[in-house]
Amino acid sequence: MSTTIVDTPVPRQAEEKPAVPTGTAGGRRAKRVDAWTAAAFLTPGMLAFTAFVILPAIGGLVLTFFDWDLFGAPQWVGLDNVVRLFGDADMWQSLWVTALFVLMGVVPTILIGFVLAVLVNTKLPGIGAIRVFYFAPMIASAAVASLIWVNLYSGHGLVNQALSFFGINGPIWLSDLTWARPALVIMMIWGGLPIVIILYMAGLQRVSDDIYAAASLDGAGKWRQIWSMTWPNVWGTTILIAVLQAVSFVSGSFEVALIMTDGGPLGTTQSIALYSYKVAFAERDIGYASALSLFQLVLMIAIVLLVRVIVRIRKERR
Repeated sequence: MSTTIVDTPVPRQAEEKPAVPTGTAGGRRAKRVDAWTAAAFLTPGMLAFTAFVILPAIGGLVLTFFDWDLFGAPQWVGLDNVVRLFGDADMWQSLWVTALFVLMGVVPTILIGFVLAVLVNTKLPGIGAIRVFYFAPMIASAAVASLIWVNLYSGHGLVNQALSFFGINGPIWLSDLTWARPALVIMMIWGGLPIVIILYMAGLQRVSDDIYAAASLDGAGKWRQIWSMTWPNVWGTTILIAVLQAVSFVSGSFEVALIMTDGGPLGTTQSIALYSYKVAFAERDIGYASALSLFQLVLMIAIVLLVRVIVRIRKERR
């Protein structure tokens, strides 16, 4: 009895090429190629950022210490422009208007954006249409959106027509001392909602479905889940949105107020950004306008530091 042995060919595994050691000439060459590639991509953006952000910011800081009318030679005045800030009644008025913009706009933007993000994140019928419409403010520029809202707020605009349907005689919104500022805040809230919704949707995607399943087993309703589970889990996103929106209401109020009301009526919508613009190009006082812009930058930094303190206190209390 004989036994036949059949040789079965064993497939050869693909040989892995050894990694190039970083200390060798090939490794150093690869690192140089990566560095030059990164530099090629970053350089255009960095040059543009330097030319249009860094250098103008440095120029504005330098001009704070000069008196210049755009045409003559700048004259050194030291800290006179900075000292002038604290005795300028118009500056304090515009600062108060800016604070009101922030106080009236940031919290509603956060709450409305959160609610809409929760709705958009669900699978309700017709939610696709809402997902399309919440991007609408991002399509038009601030200038175009401002002109659209000027027509909406006119005496026979869509807003007053909607109010007349309920028997309410609407005011001339942008000329009314009481309603001009809220009208601008509503427009800025509308313009800020898309980015707020997008950020909240990103935060909601990180919340595990398991906690909702556990809450349902414990008898928690939908609103209880949103308040006790969804909201605390997007707290970090809320802090980020609060900072971004506060800065947006400080700086973004310039373009909206300039186009819609030009700071009127009687300065009720003149933010500090718009005031500095008028000082620079209407009064041609570039040095003092630069001091106002520097003060606005200090305000933004103060807002960021304040939020950081609030976050730190909240963490310590946990």
